[in-house]
Amino acid sequence: MDPKNIRLDRFDLDMRPLRDFMGRMDNLFNQSFKQINNHIPLRSFWVDVNETDTAIIIEASLQGYKPEQIQLEIIDNKIRIDVVESNIIENNRASYSKKQYFQQKERIITLPFTIPEEETKASFKNGILKITVPKDNSKRKFLSIDE
Repeated sequence: MDPKNIRLDRFDLDMRPLRDFMGRMDNLFNQSFKQINNHIPLRSFWVDVNETDTAIIIEASLQGYKPEQIQLEIIDNKIRIDVVESNIIENNRASYSKKQYFQQKERIITLPFTIPEEETKASFKNGILKITVPKDNSKRKFLSIDE
């Protein structure tokens, strides 16, 4: 038997407790962050951007939100999707109490051209926000190259 192989096998055996410990620590952190995310949403909402021959289609999953909670803003070649959720609960029983909840989420999508405001369309159906940005618009100008 080769002495180098024996040394590697012994090294692997010596490292097993450390690998087991590191695996348990990874599981602990992963489970902790999953539980924290259930109570305090750390992630923004899902956005998918697809391109066709004539348009760029942006779809955002905003389940549980109403259209009046969504604000869209066009800034040059960017679209900002802003979602605000607030709720006030008042209790007027024996003692007065008031709870207020506020959460804001935002995503910014950058496109490779200036977004035409008049030609861009947005719809909201079944919790999916759909924004259609035409690629060929009247405000874009192309220059010819002289020889």
